[in-house]
Order: sequence, then structure tokens, then C-alpha cells
Amino acid sequence: MKRLIFALVAVCFMLPTNAQALDYDYFGNMQYHNDVLRFDFSVLGSGERVFFSSSWDDGGFDPMLGLWNSDGSLIEFQDDGGATGTQLSNGVGYDYGGYDSFYAVNLDVGSYFLTLTAYDNFNISDSYLDGFQRDGDTPLLIADWDQPANGSVTNEYAFHILNVDRASGPIPAPEPSTMLLLGVGLLGLIGFGRKKMKA
Repeated sequence: MKRLIFALVAVCFMLPTNAQALDYDYFGNMQYHNDVLRFDFSVLGSGERVFFSSSWDDGGFDPMLGLWNSDGSLIEFQDDGGATGTQLSNGVGYDYGGYDSFYAVNLDVGSYFLTLTAYDNFNISDSYLDGFQRDGDTPLLIADWDQPANGSVTNEYAFHILNVDRASGPIPAPEPSTMLLLGVGLLGLIGFGRKKMKA
């Protein structure tokens, strides 16, 4: 019986499955005012994707989000979304404020990346390879920096990539809920097997 269960589990892992778009939430600290954090992601089906930050509303620095295709050409850039509200990501509502970035873009199948920078570290051009406005500056700790137009702020960021197939970045994304369910199911099978062996 035990071999049968393991064989069934192994077969389930080998079966092809349809990709399901996921939401990725990133939280962390940006150390310097001229840092550029990069987050890569892929899209396996065409459709609308949502990108937004939710850190300014909580006292973090004024974030800017750039969306780039795989060859480093700018698709979308936003400093301030200008809107306030709440957006769901992974079943949690995140508030965003006027200085947070928020946009929705239709993307085709492919690989893309987002850049997160602090205001006013704008991209120099529509090419990622050209760099950013503050690249040559002596790095200043955000915690010690008087951010233009915002004053003293914390170095914390929170931003979200919605409806993509895979994403990676400097801070690991939380495991999708499907992996959690799979883990709970496997623990249940192990517990069931141990109970049966004792009987």
C-alpha cells in the first residue's frame, strides 16, 4: 500500500499541468538613495498585469517603478500613481497612496523585469543599459537622506507583481498557496502511514 501511495504521488508530479498566473509580494529595505533593485518575471499567456507599490502610504520612501522588456527597452514608467485605494494580492488587501506607483499593462508572452528606485533616481533614457540619474552619486543611506519633495522617510519598500507566471528578485517571494496545500497534504499522508503502521 505504501508503495502504491508513493507511486501515485510520483506520477502526479510528472503529469503536465497548466500554468497558473500568480501574485508576488516583495517587502524589504533599500539601502542607498541610488540603488536600483531589479525583479525578473515571465508571462506564459497574454493579458493584463498589475504592478503597484504600497510602501509610501506606510511611511516608506517615494518609490518609482519601471517596466522593461527582456532586451532592456522601457515599456512603462511611473513615479506617482496619483490615486489611493486598496488592491488585493494573494488574498490580502494592500493600501496604496498618491505617491505610490500603480499601473496595469497588457503584456504578451515573454520575459520582463521591473526596476524599483527611490524618487528622484529616474532612468536616463528608454534603454536600461543607459543607467539611472543618480548612478554616479556617492551613496547615501535612505535612513539619513532628505528625499526631494518628501523629507525624511524610512528605507522600507513593499510592491506587488500580479498575474504573472514566475518572478524573482532580491527578496524571495512567499510560497504560493498551492505549495502550502501540497505540503499539508503530504504531511497528512505521512501521518496516515504512521498511524496505520502502529495498528
